[in-house]
Amino acid sequence: MIIENNSISKKITFLFFFLFFLIGVLTYKDYGISVDEEFQRSSGLYWLNYILNFTPFNEFANEVAQKFQQSKGFTISDAEIHKYYGVIFDLPAVLLEIIFDINDSRNFFYLKHFLTFSLFFFGSIFFYKLLLNRFSNNFIALMGTIFFVFSPRIYGNSFYNPKDIIFLSILCIAMYFCFKLFDRSNYKKFFIFSIFCALACSQRMWGLFLPISFIGFYFLSVLSKKKEFEKIYGVVFFSFSFLLFFVIFWPYLWSNPVVNLIEAFKYFSHHGTLNKIQILFNGDYVKANSVPYSYIPIWILITTPTLYILLFTLGYLSILKRFFLKFINIKENKIYHDLWRGSNEKKDLFVIFNFTFILFYLIFFNISIFTGWRHLYFMNIFIIYIASYAFYIINIKLKSKVQKKIFYSFIFVYMFFLAYKMFIYHPYQNIYFNSVFNKTNKSIHEKFEIDYWGLSGKRFLEKIISLEKNKTSIQVASASFIPLERSKKLLLAKDRKKIKVVGQEYRKADYIFLNFTSEVNKKFNDKYKIPPYFSKINSLVIDNIVVYEVYKNNK
Repeated sequence: MIIENNSISKKITFLFFFLFFLIGVLTYKDYGISVDEEFQRSSGLYWLNYILNFTPFNEFANEVAQKFQQSKGFTISDAEIHKYYGVIFDLPAVLLEIIFDINDSRNFFYLKHFLTFSLFFFGSIFFYKLLLNRFSNNFIALMGTIFFVFSPRIYGNSFYNPKDIIFLSILCIAMYFCFKLFDRSNYKKFFIFSIFCALACSQRMWGLFLPISFIGFYFLSVLSKKKEFEKIYGVVFFSFSFLLFFVIFWPYLWSNPVVNLIEAFKYFSHHGTLNKIQILFNGDYVKANSVPYSYIPIWILITTPTLYILLFTLGYLSILKRFFLKFINIKENKIYHDLWRGSNEKKDLFVIFNFTFILFYLIFFNISIFTGWRHLYFMNIFIIYIASYAFYIINIKLKSKVQKKIFYSFIFVYMFFLAYKMFIYHPYQNIYFNSVFNKTNKSIHEKFEIDYWGLSGKRFLEKIISLEKNKTSIQVASASFIPLERSKKLLLAKDRKKIKVVGQEYRKADYIFLNFTSEVNKKFNDKYKIPPYFSKINSLVIDNIVVYEVYKNNK
């Protein structure tokens, strides 16, 4: 059943990527605006203005400065204060916005959605190339890439997540060139790898794990094969190139690279603004800067498709067993006295080491993590890689055609079912919980945060406008932490004029929006309590998950 013909396999792969891109192009306007997008745009304008101050383009700089001032608002953080975020994506995006004279908020946020998806699309191509590099099998690489793309939460985020998906996409490209260096090194490969490592790190400081672990694995190679020491000049070249590009790509480091890097590390490790914010986790409210040890593992387990979890577990244990056996027999083996036999085993160990190290670092060092595991979506690269490894091993071990037909039939049926799930969730794939968890929990919105991105605000406002077509002014309140002011930005200009957001001044509101997102413990704080003179008139429920509710003033 596996596709042996290389030509046919390549055509099917091309068809998959063509359909993948086509669906993205046709649907990128379906998604709402996320709570981070407005701040990231403001940050891009701030740093573009900063860079233009070093150039003679004064008129252009004045236009950018004016746009930056206009981007400030009471519902978003000030980019001048929170200037630690990378702008390797946001800065070029606002530059395109200005070049093409895009002045309507609806249009420049949709442009951002298209660009975000496009980068994820290219990142997926490099993930395919990464798997093809490791397994030398088009079918395995394509199936692994399908797993990667058909990760509902990550696919949904690929349209509006201006930080985590950008990092994931660039990291896919960097990982591919890292694997190429494991196969055979030269200065050209070191140079290209250093560029994408720097791009990844300038977007998210998490990216520092890649150059550090790459250099660490080089020294492990030297311990067992003295000949590997000959590559030291290439590694030194890579290190200097990486540091140079890292500073270039992150304008925040320009004034004082070392001091500013330390300050950024402190900021992201223990986010000071999270001290007073509480988040809903497993039915309890916990402090956002002090989540329990189980926070990340549980979020990954309940929001990743069950098939991927099973394959990942099998693959992880298989690689770990192989590594352990090599480790305890390393002195007895006279021919192979390394922790890996060839570059492929080295790649597997590299992936499992980084996944394990990052996970344990997060759990035991109390790093600020909130709103699910979105800050760690880049870990999906490792999860799907290891799941693909298990798929590869199963394919080898199944000898008879009947066994393979049964196995592949199960995989294809499951993927068809998952594709259907993604279709019915559209455009809210970000609220996906796997079937095992969903079936055993009937009130998920009372146990976990659902629409913490605030994407449903767009649909809510559009529904209200359709209900009140004849009204020239509609006042809406939000019984949630989500600012509806941002969702207004995706409405048509004529509709934006109709909507007036009154926050939590419920007495003034015609309608109240409730999406269950809160920064306070709702068990003891009635900040978001719906007044008795409002009645529920509508709700959005997807796959038994309540996304939001609408209340109307009966006075």
